[in-house]
Amino acid sequence: MAHLKYETLLNYLENRLSAEERSESDAHLLGTCQQCERRLALLRAVLDSVASDRTVAPPAAILKQAVELSQGRYPQPEFWNRVVAVLSFDNRLQLSSAATRGTTRARQMLFTTEQVDIDLKIKPGREDHELLGQVLDARQSKGFLPAFVSLQNKEGQQRATETDSLGQFAFHGVSSGTYDLVFDLDDQEIAVTGLEFQDE
Repeated sequence: MAHLKYETLLNYLENRLSAEERSESDAHLLGTCQQCERRLALLRAVLDSVASDRTVAPPAAILKQAVELSQGRYPQPEFWNRVVAVLSFDNRLQLSSAATRGTTRARQMLFTTEQVDIDLKIKPGREDHELLGQVLDARQSKGFLPAFVSLQNKEGQQRATETDSLGQFAFHGVSSGTYDLVFDLDDQEIAVTGLEFQDE
């Protein structure tokens, strides 16, 4: 006799076979068919698990809400406004390359947006650099803006700090490389991209 199908074994366990079919199945199983015995044991375990399951179905309203959420019917969050600051002053560009070659003079830069001015100074060291800065409200003569500041390199490694009560911040021990400096303000994100820290 061929091996019993899963459907037959399931009907066997649930007593839904005719007397003749059950007699044939009993004869097969008593013939020590290990494969069918293994299948029967697996099916019995599944049925026992189902019988002992106490999972409660979620309320219809919650299920409907989950379906609507997956279909994007809820309003999406507002687009996060990111502005890239523009370089408006760089003391390295004010001097000839011959005048700056071989010096360890600090680099002073000013970046601007409609909302803020960002004053930066890079002080080179023997093995690493120091970045000092201040965030100023461009709409007020002496307005200092609080901001969360992060410095991220091209490999995704990130360091972060916060501005003080005067809008000032600092990063020490910065390795040579190219970084993005990002300012997280209340209503927008401002980025200084491609900021280079070069060995002297």
